[in-house]
Amino acid sequence: MCNREGSEIVDAIMKVIGIKFKGSGGRITRSEYVRVNLVDFEHPFFSRVWHGVHILDATSPLLKVDAKQQIKKNRGSWPADWFDPETIKGKLEFEDLIVTIAGISNISAVTVHAYKRYKIGDVLIGFNFAPLVFRNEDTEKLEVDMSLCHDVREQQGGGGEDLMDERKRLRRANSTINIKLDSSTEKSMMKSFFSQHSHLSSNNDESLTV
Repeated sequence: MCNREGSEIVDAIMKVIGIKFKGSGGRITRSEYVRVNLVDFEHPFFSRVWHGVHILDATSPLLKVDAKQQIKKNRGSWPADWFDPETIKGKLEFEDLIVTIAGISNISAVTVHAYKRYKIGDVLIGFNFAPLVFRNEDTEKLEVDMSLCHDVREQQGGGGEDLMDERKRLRRANSTINIKLDSSTEKSMMKSFFSQHSHLSSNNDESLTV
């Protein structure tokens, strides 16, 4: 719908809820729901792409208590030795993120909404969502490539987590997130993957989907 005239959402609102599993003695006895504050949670005229941004600071409900205390002691900044994927992931405390968007359809004037649930296995450290907007050469209009809406690519400068770790691959087995690699990285990862999984055919792209 986003590429059709009148498909905009007026007065859109994005909300994010985090889900934590709590318990004692190694047993989960209850779920805890926390509101995740976004930098910009309102959009007056949502037509194409909207990235929800949450800052992992000393007030973030998505961080462990001791991590938030350390950030406070460090004058609101993350300690310098925390900036690697495994350390960052170890500071997180949630199981699921529920993202909802609601607003008024510009074509029908009725309330519309969308919902997406991300699991902790969907979280990739050091990756951004791939660009979705392109210029249609025939119409000269900006459009959104919906086939890329769950695709990600490593952030500029590198530093992303190791996607070839077998444990991480298993954890993301049911994820909807797709990894987009540059050609050199893709060839290197494919070579490494197939050397460890010789029973897979060379046409299987399973190693690139998480």
